[in-house]
Amino acid sequence: MQFTPEHSEIRRTLRAIIDKDINPHVDKWEEDEIFPAHEVFKKLGDAGLLGIHKPVEYGGMGLDYSYAMVMAEELGHINCGSVPMAIGVQTDMATPALARYGSDELRKEFLAPSIAGDYVACLGVSEVGAGSDVASIKTTAKRVGGDWVINGGKMWTTNGTQADWMCLLAGTGEGSAHKNKSLICLPMKTKGVQIAKKLDKLGMRASDTAQIHFDDVRVPQRYRIGEEGMGFIYQMQQFQEERIWAAAAGLMKMERKSEVGKRPSVSLGGILPLATRTARSGSVLCPS
Repeated sequence: MQFTPEHSEIRRTLRAIIDKDINPHVDKWEEDEIFPAHEVFKKLGDAGLLGIHKPVEYGGMGLDYSYAMVMAEELGHINCGSVPMAIGVQTDMATPALARYGSDELRKEFLAPSIAGDYVACLGVSEVGAGSDVASIKTTAKRVGGDWVINGGKMWTTNGTQADWMCLLAGTGEGSAHKNKSLICLPMKTKGVQIAKKLDKLGMRASDTAQIHFDDVRVPQRYRIGEEGMGFIYQMQQFQEERIWAAAAGLMKMERKSEVGKRPSVSLGGILPLATRTARSGSVLCPS
């Protein structure tokens, strides 16, 4: 395909925000082990960059996925991996299923403010005993009256300490492990949601990564995304979008690193001492 002037405008708009509002603060955010997600996302939302391929009815641009890939690639100009990862969770990991399958009411309540940058989203899939094996998750959501009552927990949750809502995968029925789960929009300030701890990591320091517990958390049944029992399928589709995004997001960083690697003055000093200190402290390398 051929890039258009519109693709270039996406690059130009995002690069201006990166140069002015992100890169000057990256070192401090990495040192503080958190960045102001609401502040950064609002700037991106005001520029229309959090809903490039999302429906226009909810504030998106309604463009094809090539424009989103241009944005992902341009994020490689951010001088850390933490902030691009957090943005990717917002645009291509926690919101695709909601945009595709959510009711109009649900999309107005959660998708529109996420596109605007007013809400920070996170994705609740991985658990202490269920990382890559998504089908084995233990978190449940049971029908009680007109609500779902959620119990369990999630691990390695990017944006977890700052998020306004979670796209949660939970078991909602019996039967096959691939047909008994649903995706649910979970407001993070709901009673019973507990941020158990913020994880210490070797990399992605400015990205907040949390372990989260759910104790009899009640949300309306209308907060389910799409059909009941289709959550595993919806999540596999979100993973495909996530992986495409991750591949594109790495291109510019690899190009920049290859250019740096050609300079004779580049030193690897400090990397091994850092790894040694981290191993001794028991820090997590990075979220999964």
